[in-house]
Amino acid sequence: MAEAAWCPRLRDSVIVQTDGGTLLFLCLADRTVKRFACDPFVEDVVRLLDGTRSIDEIGALACGDDPEAGQRVAEVVQILAEERLLSRTRDAEREFRLLGEERAGFYDRQLRLFQDFCDEGLSQETSGVGLQRRVDGATAVVCGVGGIGGWVALALAVAGVGRIRLCDFDRVERSNLTRQVVFGAGDVGAPKVTAAAARLREANPYVEVETFDRRIGGAGDLEDVVAGADVVVSAADLPTPNDVAGWVSQACWPRVPHIMGTGYAYHIGVLGTSIVPGQTACWACVRAETFADHGRDGMETVVGKREKAGAMGALCGLVGNILAWEAIRLIAGLPPALGGRWSEVDFWPLEIRSRAVPRRPGCPTCGA
Repeated sequence: MAEAAWCPRLRDSVIVQTDGGTLLFLCLADRTVKRFACDPFVEDVVRLLDGTRSIDEIGALACGDDPEAGQRVAEVVQILAEERLLSRTRDAEREFRLLGEERAGFYDRQLRLFQDFCDEGLSQETSGVGLQRRVDGATAVVCGVGGIGGWVALALAVAGVGRIRLCDFDRVERSNLTRQVVFGAGDVGAPKVTAAAARLREANPYVEVETFDRRIGGAGDLEDVVAGADVVVSAADLPTPNDVAGWVSQACWPRVPHIMGTGYAYHIGVLGTSIVPGQTACWACVRAETFADHGRDGMETVVGKREKAGAMGALCGLVGNILAWEAIRLIAGLPPALGGRWSEVDFWPLEIRSRAVPRRPGCPTCGA
């Protein structure tokens, strides 16, 4: 588009204030403040950056008949663009309506957030609608629809992930109801995948839900579940979280990104890691890095893990929603946050602790 026809617009997440001869741009997205010395002309130009006027039109309003007005406006706009203070779309509302009035209304707040990601340069997309369409067209798999997986599945559904596959063999128990958000009292005794699917469809009529009422006993049990998926979240814990994670990774490798969020008990939530084939360490590298923690590889168990562990819905939700956010990032093509490291959240001080997990040069899975 020719510069004269460009209609620049400030980002919606930017607030502008004046302090004498200084303009302050308050960036709500990252809580930064950018300061510029300015004259009244610059202040007038900034007031007119609403996406409805071209650079020449802004110049005419701010400077009258000054023949150099357009050039002066262009210089101001260029600086603001370089500082990422301008939106990459002229009319966000019009872009949103390309989804249709009903869908645009349903996803309104999310579209605005996606638009700001685009404006920040976090995506190659210029419009939040582009990111939403990526989400709409994606397939996500959640293995284990319990205290973690239920929150993951619900968050993905309301975000609009087009197809969600749920895999679990268990039935709803009364003790599940305080932490497993997709079930109600009337679901006790029902297959978890059936009850969860009904809840997701109720939460968002625009998503498709597929169910696999199946106990996972090996990677072969997941071949049809992960086929064609864009992301898989491992949240099952039977027979053990590590067993399931290994099978999930084997079934996904080398095509499907997978998130190994292995669970939560007491006041530690395991966010785990994101594995993106060809980019991050694989599950074998992660296990090699973490298996010997505290010298456990040489220890003999005297008292093993209890059958039941302390848990709470609010804390399950914290872990599950972080994992869902990571899945949405992978689907939308945004940079993952958990890749290349192992992370846990300690709920007591509310701290996330991470350690780097590099790809091993000699790893038979991802080393090449």
